[in-house]
Amino acid sequence: MASIRLPSFKLPRLLDAPRWLTLLTVWRLVHALAAAAALVLVLTSETIAGPARIAGLSASILLLLLDLGGFLGLLRRRSLGRSLSLAADYLTFMGAVIALLQANGVFVGMDALGATFGRGVPYFAVALLAWLLGGAVVKEGRDSPLTRPLRIIGWLAIGAGLLAVGLLPGLATFLARTARPLPLGLLAVALLSAYLAWRTFQGDMALELRISATSQRTMDGLLFVSPNLLGFIAFFAGPLLFSLVVSLTEWDAFGAPTFVGLGNYANILSLNVQFLDAGQSASAALPAGYFTWFTVGSMVVGARDVMFWTSIRNIFVFTLFALPLSTIPALLLATLLNSKAPGIKVFRAIYFIPSIAGVVAVALIWRQLFSATSGWLNYLISRFVVFWNGLPLVPQMTDPRLQWLSDADIALFSLVIVFSWMFIGYNAVLFLAGLQGIDQTLHEAAMLDGANRWQRFRNVTLPGLRPTTFFVIASTGILTLQLFGENVVLFPTTTPIGAGPENSTLTPVVYLYDQGFRRFSFGYASAVAWVLFILIFAFTLVQFRRQRERVEG
Repeated sequence: MASIRLPSFKLPRLLDAPRWLTLLTVWRLVHALAAAAALVLVLTSETIAGPARIAGLSASILLLLLDLGGFLGLLRRRSLGRSLSLAADYLTFMGAVIALLQANGVFVGMDALGATFGRGVPYFAVALLAWLLGGAVVKEGRDSPLTRPLRIIGWLAIGAGLLAVGLLPGLATFLARTARPLPLGLLAVALLSAYLAWRTFQGDMALELRISATSQRTMDGLLFVSPNLLGFIAFFAGPLLFSLVVSLTEWDAFGAPTFVGLGNYANILSLNVQFLDAGQSASAALPAGYFTWFTVGSMVVGARDVMFWTSIRNIFVFTLFALPLSTIPALLLATLLNSKAPGIKVFRAIYFIPSIAGVVAVALIWRQLFSATSGWLNYLISRFVVFWNGLPLVPQMTDPRLQWLSDADIALFSLVIVFSWMFIGYNAVLFLAGLQGIDQTLHEAAMLDGANRWQRFRNVTLPGLRPTTFFVIASTGILTLQLFGENVVLFPTTTPIGAGPENSTLTPVVYLYDQGFRRFSFGYASAVAWVLFILIFAFTLVQFRRQRERVEG
């Protein structure tokens, strides 16, 4: 079948490399002045506030730094100048395109397109079927007489589907809105920036600046992954830095933020230890603004934010129990699953299912199991008590009728059970992969030396699983410190939601959610989030150091 060749089109280079470098150097100054003007506008404008103000400041400062660095680099004919100039024009292009789409209401229009997408599904299904049939009739790499008609039917069906969902009216509306002054200006900026970035990336520019092949390949790779990098900056790094700025303020997400510096962190972390005199109460011993966190004998520990420190205590206790209960049984289970018994793959899949099930669904099932009146756990315990009391010469037992979700002493342990059940299968699969990566000749050599099964497990298997064990403990520990969904579903009626009876299941993430989305204290919630981040980072760092010490030892 003859292939269809589209006419090639190449953008004109306009100027040779030396002249373009001179023009680009001047352009960097012009672009820097525009970025500086945007920075002044954001700082002096009263209508730009909140997240838009922070985003505008960040973008203008970033572009200003890139422009100044690019100007100095190009002035000295350094390769870094080309890289910074390319980055500035590329980011300007992306920003102009996003602003153009926003000005024309494209993001809002996508909701309307989604509402009408169902009309085009039958046509798209016809297109898929036609293409599948077109591929099925191909034999030995040769098209049959039906291949071309089927492909034409597929393209026609796609066109009909696009018409059915209303894409053409949407494009007409987009073009009509682009005719306004602001969208036209944004379109011009986008096209100009795109051409500047393209021209700067050409090979003659690399030769003019004597850029090595390695540096050019690095630039190619960075451009290739740039969409992912921009997504990381926009949806992860950017909000992360934004939350750091917000943590230094008092802000309810509606009015203007008030800068308080480290005041939020001071309120969160402030503790005060006092010793009681004879007959003195705890509240009298603590300074103003501090509340009793706990007492030990005559010592009373006060905190400005008792709820936060209660959540820290709960999460440490939870991690202390949940971490071993979700890793040690997983290792034993992986050892059992590491065999070639018939149907073993089915059992591996069964044990892995809880880890991919939705948190809400799992928590709702366990909430029913934990029911004090109709739950299966209490029913099985009652049947066991009846069986035990029926045995001769044994002390009689009383049915405990545990209040799994309403007793403050065991509510946190209920969360431990749910969490461990969910992640034992996932950790078992990780351990299984580690077991299958251990050299079997080591086990064979140990058997020849007379080592029994336990000795082989202790001296061969466990040392070989150190990298896997490190990953399992680190990842599971991070998940325990981020506990949230299970609390909210198991304890939906408490205040705060998910805190459990007497705040026994209150965790830092639950407290963060309560501060940010129920009390609208976004500055304080952001500070709590950064304290939790430092806690998780410290836990991970300790695990890394322990792993390195084991490897070096």
